[in-house]
Amino acid sequence: MAKKTVTKSSIQKGYVDYLLEEGKKPDSVRIFTKFLKISDEDFYKHFGSLKTIENSIWEGYYSQTMKVVMNDPDFEEMDAREKHLSFLYTFLEVIKPDRSYILFRLEDKKPHELPQELKQTQKIITQSDIAWAKTFEFLPDKAQDATQTAYKKVLWSHTIATLFFWVKDDSANGADTDVFIEKSTRTAFDIGELPALDSIIDLSKFFLQKMGFSKATA
Repeated sequence: MAKKTVTKSSIQKGYVDYLLEEGKKPDSVRIFTKFLKISDEDFYKHFGSLKTIENSIWEGYYSQTMKVVMNDPDFEEMDAREKHLSFLYTFLEVIKPDRSYILFRLEDKKPHELPQELKQTQKIITQSDIAWAKTFEFLPDKAQDATQTAYKKVLWSHTIATLFFWVKDDSANGADTDVFIEKSTRTAFDIGELPALDSIIDLSKFFLQKMGFSKATA
């Protein structure tokens, strides 16, 4: 009988299955490998510990998203706002098959209560070359570099806000998330520009409507 092939992705999938079936993280590598019916040795070929599995899952979501958008022949022709929209919509498509896992990890949390694996992913994203991070050309060169770094963090925060909105969204086919993405992205890219106030008001109306405090049309 051929030996079972163990890959990084099969361990990641097995970890997600364990969380959803057992309702908790495995207490040890041995418990987890017995669940997967693999050896500890096979596990350690791919991961140094249990806690690194979820880090790798979220880093994989980001890497896959970037791979898809960068392979889009139209991507380079887009302006910064369109690139960020493309990133967000692609990101949600990438994570959609794992919605049950993401709900399990995030449904009872708030954006400031990020699991450690998302904090680790934040470091990767803010240190990477997000080519569409806004620059403020009216500032001196050194200040531009600093503000672009800060703006990467704004885009990260916006991505997390979108993720949490998607987690809570129970509208048909995620229609409310689409509206949130469009309105909040416009606001994020209007920072420092004259239309910013109109964008903020428009986004506020949308939130008020979702919370039932306003009849205003979003």
